[in-house]
Amino acid sequence: MFSKTMSPAALLSLLMLDSVQGQAPPVRNNTQSSTGFAPCDALINAGLSHAVHLPSSTLYPTLVRGSYWPDTQRAPWCFVVPSSTSEVSQALTAIQSAGDGAGDWYVAVRSGGHGTRRSNSLEQGVIVDLSHLNATTYDAATKTASVGPGARWGEVYASLEEHGVSVTGGREGVVGVGGLLLGGGVSWHTARTGFACDSVVNYEVVLASGEIVNANATAHSDLFRALKGGGSNFGIVTGFRLATFPAANLVVDKRSIGIEHINTVIDAVATFTDLDQSFHDNALLTAIQYRPDTEVSAISVTEINTVNCANSTAFDAMNRIPTLAPAKTESVTLSQSANSSALGGIVRSAGSGPVTIANDPRVMRYCAEQHESLVEDLKATLGPKNFSTILDFQPLPSYVAEIGVQKGGNMLGLDRSPRNRVLFAAGAILTTPDSASQFPQVYQKVSVMVQRIEAFAASVGSLDEFQYLAYADASQDPIGSYGAANVKHIRDAANKYDPEGFFQNRVPGGFKISRVQ
Repeated sequence: MFSKTMSPAALLSLLMLDSVQGQAPPVRNNTQSSTGFAPCDALINAGLSHAVHLPSSTLYPTLVRGSYWPDTQRAPWCFVVPSSTSEVSQALTAIQSAGDGAGDWYVAVRSGGHGTRRSNSLEQGVIVDLSHLNATTYDAATKTASVGPGARWGEVYASLEEHGVSVTGGREGVVGVGGLLLGGGVSWHTARTGFACDSVVNYEVVLASGEIVNANATAHSDLFRALKGGGSNFGIVTGFRLATFPAANLVVDKRSIGIEHINTVIDAVATFTDLDQSFHDNALLTAIQYRPDTEVSAISVTEINTVNCANSTAFDAMNRIPTLAPAKTESVTLSQSANSSALGGIVRSAGSGPVTIANDPRVMRYCAEQHESLVEDLKATLGPKNFSTILDFQPLPSYVAEIGVQKGGNMLGLDRSPRNRVLFAAGAILTTPDSASQFPQVYQKVSVMVQRIEAFAASVGSLDEFQYLAYADASQDPIGSYGAANVKHIRDAANKYDPEGFFQNRVPGGFKISRVQ
C-alpha cells in the first residue's frame, strides 16, 4: 500500500511506470571470458573491475534496489558504477568493444531510477549506474551550482540552502537529477523560471566515442539546445551547471475538498491558469483521488507560494470552496517540502501517460467524469479495497514558453501556440498480492479512458500536441510532439554527436529520435 504521506506529485510520478518484461537467457560471446558476459568482461579488461558488480557481488542486490520505484528494479548481467567522468568515458569505450553490435543485449543508463520501466533498467546487458556522480557545489562568483546526474533533488536543495541559494528542480526529493533535466522538468518554480532545463547553463557530456565535451551557449550550442528536453539521444551527461536564485521558504497550503465540489474546483483551476505573469511566484497542483480506506473520491489541492508569501491572492477562487477539514498551511524550506513524502511498500501502477489540453473547463469536467467511471469499473473488477487512483491537473500558462525562449530556447515546442494549457495525467495503483496478473486489464482500462479524453478534447479544439517526456508512457511519442523544427534539430544533433547510432541502438531505453517519423 502506498504511504498515506505520499503527495499527489509523488503518486503521479509512480503512475508513469510501464509493465514488466521477463528475463531471457544470457547471450555469451564466442571467446574465453571470466564472467560469461562479453560487455562485463570488456569493462573489467578496461581497468574498471573496481566499478563492476556481477550477481555474485555483495553490493549487487543493493544496486538492483537502486531504482527508487519497485516497478523498475531489474537484475542485469552486471552494473558498472563509475566515480568520475573519465570512468564513464572508459566504460562507454569498453562496452562498444564487446560484440561489434551483435547479440541481443543492451545498455541502460540510470541516474535516480525514477523514470519509466524501460528507460533506465534492463536484464539482458549492463546498467551504467551514475549514483556516485552525485556531488553538488556552489560557485558564488558565477552564482551557479554544479550538480551530478546521480544526485537526488532533496539532497541538492539541502546542500545549496547552506549557501542561501536554490535551483529549479524536481518537486519530490527522491527524484534523480539527470532524468528530470533531460526530460524538461516541471517544478514549483516553473512559472517564474521556466522548465528546469531552461536553467541549465552547461552540460558536461560523454559522447559515444568517449570524447568529453561541454555544451553551452557558446560551445556546442546545437547540442546544448537539443539536450533541453531531448532525452537520452546524444551521450551520457555527467554534470549540469545550473543558474541559482536566492533561497526562500515555500508557503505550502494543503486542502481536501469533497468531490461534490468538482465543478467549482475545475473553475478555480481554470481561473488560476489564466492569471497573468505577475502571479508567477505561485503554483497549484489539483488531484482527484480515490482512496480504498474511504471508498470514495476526494479532491486534493496543494497551493505553493515560492517566496514565502502567506496571503497571495492567486488562490482566492480555490480558497472560497468549503473543505473537508481545515486547510494545513506551513512555511518550509524547499528541501523540507521535497522530502516530506515517501513511497512505502510494493505497489504496481497503471498509467498511460500525460495529456496536454487548452485551459478548457469542459475538457477538465469530462476528465473528472471519466475518472469516476473508471473508479466504478475498478470497484467491480478488483473490489473497492484493492486499488487507488489519481487524476492530476497542472497549469501551464503560456508565458512559461516565453521564459524558455528568452533563455535560449528548448526542445519542448510550447512556444508554437500562445494559449494557456493544463497538463493532466491519470492512472490506478494496484495493491493486491496478484496485482501482476491484474495489471494488463487495468492498464487497458486506463489507456482506453485516456483515449476517450483525447478524442473529446480534439472534438472541441482543445487537445494540445505537447506530451511531457518525464511522465510519458511507452505508447506515446513525446519527442515527436515537439514540432517538426525541433524534431529536426534533435535528429541533426544525434547524427552529429553519435554518428554510429550507439545511443539509438545499444541504449534503447527512453524515447529515441530514430523512432520518430
